[in-house]
Amino acid sequence: MVRIALRRFAVEDSFVEMTLEVLNGFYNRVKAAAPQIIDLYLFGRSSSMNAFLGREKTRLGIGTSDLDSSFFALHDAWRGIPRIIVAQDRLSELPRQVILGVLHHEAAHTILHGSLEFYTFPVPMSILRLERKGVVSKQLARDLLYSASLAVKDYEVTRLLLEKSYVEDQVAYNKYLLEASEEEEKVWGSIDGNKLVRLLFLISLLKPALCAAPLLEDERYGREVAECIAASVSHLPIYWRRHLSGMLRVASGFSDNTHENVALLLNNIAELLQVDA
Repeated sequence: MVRIALRRFAVEDSFVEMTLEVLNGFYNRVKAAAPQIIDLYLFGRSSSMNAFLGREKTRLGIGTSDLDSSFFALHDAWRGIPRIIVAQDRLSELPRQVILGVLHHEAAHTILHGSLEFYTFPVPMSILRLERKGVVSKQLARDLLYSASLAVKDYEVTRLLLEKSYVEDQVAYNKYLLEASEEEEKVWGSIDGNKLVRLLFLISLLKPALCAAPLLEDERYGREVAECIAASVSHLPIYWRRHLSGMLRVASGFSDNTHENVALLLNNIAELLQVDA
């Protein structure tokens, strides 16, 4: 049985009970694959969660930009133990099936990516060469690595959950993530002319698309998910949509080795940068 070490910060009892019930149900179902222990941090407000994450990054010397400030839940293993972090105010406003999808998604991360090695990826030579040429800055190289690793790990999580027959909640969760927002369209317009920043933004859109990609093979929901992926990037010019499609096709070559998968995706991104340089 998985030991869940709970830390709560201004969270309602009912939310704590619901979260523990869902996680324990998941771990009881997967059994042998489950970790021995996880840390569970529950925050009443997302602002408190983001402030905590900022302090953690400073303490641990994590140099990525604040690319995870919009998340309502996330997983890490920065301290060597798999940890799930959840913001009640953001998660509780979602439909029940999406909530289940979120919690099962984060729990699957603790199985696949529950140690520090999955949070310490080397920058591939293909990206380092571009940094040395001045095509990308050191910070942009880090952000590309971080965003690519998030996208790959999300793909691996959905692939695992489908193998464990978690389908309906993952469809609901991924459809929610893929809903194109007016804010994204405004952001895209505000970075007009800056190809490097646009590419980083494109990779942030790749994260939900790659997370949903394993569902494309599902007989019941594959076509619906494909339509959602297409709609989520419909506001992009066709040139950038083709780039995104190319990145999605890379996933067909993914193995069970996360580090190799991240390097494969980043090498593809480096080719795009080289062409546009």
